[in-house]
Amino acid sequence: MKRLIKRKDLKENMIIYGDVLTTYGTILVNSGTVVDNRVLKLLENNNIYEVRILDTSNEDRRLEGLETHLKEIRKTTKFKEINHKYTLCYSNIQGQFNDVIARDKKVNKEEIISGINTVLHKVDNTNELFDALYGMQLKQNRMYMHSLNTALISNVLAKWLKFSEKEINDITLAGLFHDIGMLMMPEEILQKKEDELTKEDKDLLQKHTIYGYRYLMKRELNRQIGLTALTHHEKVDGSGYPLQIMSPTICTYSKIVTIADAYDELTLTEDGARNPFSLIREFEKDGMSKYDTQYIMVFLTGIMDTYIGCDVLLSDNRVGRIIYINKSDMSRPTLKCGEEFINLSEKKELQIIKFV
Repeated sequence: MKRLIKRKDLKENMIIYGDVLTTYGTILVNSGTVVDNRVLKLLENNNIYEVRILDTSNEDRRLEGLETHLKEIRKTTKFKEINHKYTLCYSNIQGQFNDVIARDKKVNKEEIISGINTVLHKVDNTNELFDALYGMQLKQNRMYMHSLNTALISNVLAKWLKFSEKEINDITLAGLFHDIGMLMMPEEILQKKEDELTKEDKDLLQKHTIYGYRYLMKRELNRQIGLTALTHHEKVDGSGYPLQIMSPTICTYSKIVTIADAYDELTLTEDGARNPFSLIREFEKDGMSKYDTQYIMVFLTGIMDTYIGCDVLLSDNRVGRIIYINKSDMSRPTLKCGEEFINLSEKKELQIIKFV
């Protein structure tokens, strides 16, 4: 169903229905575009006061009673086993962080790696790991959960890149500790929502990279672990922070952790309405200029292959199953909807809204 809506009532993640034209008749926003802050600014700057959107509030009754992919994952014995090990590892990590920060204890690298490996050893392949992480519901402290997820994803990417076992362990630790500086931020700022943060708040939060670096460099850890805390928000084109450095200056571990960090930030949401294809689109759009080309291509290929067989909701309310990843257009796979095959690379008006 489509409906006309005033620009002031537009919300992020709504779907534009029909091309939005400028006063000169050129296309400003394509049909099927997912509304984000960039789209909202485009409409405002071009004095567009109303647009049509695709109304997905009342999903097709065919969805009723559908065994969704996430529900299926959470019912399996394998997921419950992984979730149990994950919960134990999470508790251990939380305790380790408290010991390191509050009690100024030495980082127990062996115990941390052993705990993370108990989670990894429960999965038979990377598909199971990403399915499990995708199926996790946000019931824990977000910072600790994000740190553990980033460590796990960094571990997988380091293995795909064929690093040595010692390097993989250090990269895993770099992923775990990349945001440790956030524990040194004022609690009242951490409790604020994004739209509540002042410029001063944002400037202070960016300093978590410096605080984390200074703290970790005092520890008996690989130097790149501390450098990762400092540079995990840097981009290879120099557009990141806090130093605005470019690719040759960013350490190897940081280039890997940055990708894992970005992926988990997208998928770790409160309501489970996670859409990794949004991140893949961002990587395809400008990721090659912001992330290490070799590392991001290995990651995209590896991660997209884990989605084959998943069910997704399209912007026209149909549900389809991913059957093929288009390597030249990875965020737009080929689906099977009933008896129909839909190549999203050719059907630009359709978007994947979320997994179901």
